[in-house]
Amino acid sequence: MKTDLLNGGLLVFALVLASWFATLPSAGVGPTAERSDVPTAPAIGATEVVDARGVAVPIARYERIVSINTVADALLLELVERERIAAVTDYMAKSHTDAWRFGGIAYVEDSQQIERILAFQPDLVLTNPYAPEPFVARLRESGLAVFDLGDMRGAATTLVQVRTLGALVDERERADRLAARIERELAALEAAVPADERVPGVYLAVFGDSVLGGTTGTNYADVLYYGGVRDLAAEAGFTAWPSYEPEQLVAMDPPLIVTSVGQAKAIRSHSILSGLSACGPNGRIVEIDETLLGDPGLGVIEAARRVLAAVHGR
Repeated sequence: MKTDLLNGGLLVFALVLASWFATLPSAGVGPTAERSDVPTAPAIGATEVVDARGVAVPIARYERIVSINTVADALLLELVERERIAAVTDYMAKSHTDAWRFGGIAYVEDSQQIERILAFQPDLVLTNPYAPEPFVARLRESGLAVFDLGDMRGAATTLVQVRTLGALVDERERADRLAARIERELAALEAAVPADERVPGVYLAVFGDSVLGGTTGTNYADVLYYGGVRDLAAEAGFTAWPSYEPEQLVAMDPPLIVTSVGQAKAIRSHSILSGLSACGPNGRIVEIDETLLGDPGLGVIEAARRVLAAVHGR
């Protein structure tokens, strides 16, 4: 299995869409909420952090970190020196729009090959809940510290994981600065569009006969919210990654659809979806790079910025 499919948020999206695609402390009004299945940073003075599997991992200045978690890949670049990163996922190193940032860092092509990971001589491996337990157990049996960062669903979980990972690798100050920056950027996006100016819309994608969405409890909800969009799917009671009947979308009749690049043609050519207001002369379909739109970590901010610019010109 490829490393990008091991990422929590990305894996869920991959399984649902069969493609590549996981209450803020300050702003506090985003559509996602902190989740109990995300490990939190321990108190100052603690010597270990308990991961999402309930395993206590020592706090240390790890010097050879291997990440098989795409969200962790991006966080590591912000939290530790590059020479402390032994390897990241091949997805982030080769396919993501930010792949250029990982230049010169090795990558893991097949994250379930224990030997490939051991070849990097890591002292810490970062994984997620979708990595099989026997695989994680084998890594631990090899004498490695293995940390499961937990579920990844957008801004709120990312903020928690920033501080958790920062504590684990003994970089709390850097983590606090990064979290503060994320909060400022989210607050600025939120303030850019007054509530009464938010444009009603939905996220969706068409794959064959399936029409799939992303709403409350996912990074897609964050992208819509911080991009100045009022999520009609959430208002209609949908959560997570719904599989829509076309008639349900007709009932919502969104004047705006946010989707990934290349999807507009499929939506406009759909026998039923083509009749939605978003496909009409006064409607809009906004296409965003899928590597950002489907990123349940730091990519949420840039995806929301692009939606904001496309929808509101800001």
